[in-house]
Amino acid sequence: MRLLILALSLPIMFTAMGFAALLLPQCGIPASLAAAYLALIPVVYYAKPFKIKPKYFAISLLMFAGVWTVELALEPLLSRYNAMTEALLQLLAQCPQWKIYFFITAVVLAPLVEETIFRAMLYAELEKRAGALVGYVGNSLAFAAVHGLPYLIPLYFVYGVILTFAFKRGGVVSAMALHGINNFLALLPLVSS
Repeated sequence: MRLLILALSLPIMFTAMGFAALLLPQCGIPASLAAAYLALIPVVYYAKPFKIKPKYFAISLLMFAGVWTVELALEPLLSRYNAMTEALLQLLAQCPQWKIYFFITAVVLAPLVEETIFRAMLYAELEKRAGALVGYVGNSLAFAAVHGLPYLIPLYFVYGVILTFAFKRGGVVSAMALHGINNFLALLPLVSS
C-alpha cells in the first residue's frame, strides 16, 4: 500500500494544484501549493506511531543549528537563491492572502506530508529492502531533488539526513516539528517584509 501511495502522490498533488489554480486564479501559486499538500494530508495516517523522544529531538535541533550557522556563513555565495526568492515574492504578492497560504503550507502542511512521504514511507521501504544506509541516502536525495534548485541540493540533502535521524531516533513527530521549525525560520524574513 505504501508503494502505491508513493506512486500516486505526485499525480494527486498536481491535480489538486490545477483545480486550485482554476478556482482561485488571482492566488494561483500559493493556493495551488496549499491544495497540493491538503490533498495529501490523509497519507499522514501512515506515519504512525506518532511519538517523540525529546533527547533525540534536541540532538537533531543542534544538528540543524550547525547547518544554519554554515548556511549563514555561505550566504554571500547564495546570491542566485536570493534573486529567485525575490522573483517568487513578486509572483506571490499578486494574491492578497499569499502570506497566510504560504505560511500554513510551509510550516504546517508540508512538514506533515513530506515527513510522512520521505521518512515514514520512503525511508521505511528503502531500509526494509536495502538497509539503513540506502534508506538514509535514497530518501535524502529524493527530498533534496523535489525541493528543486540544483545548487541547493547539497543543503537539502543534509536537511534530509538530519530529518531522517530525527525520525529514526526521535519519532516522526520529532522530524515533523524540526521541519516546521526550519521552514518557519526560513520564512520569517519573507513574511515579515
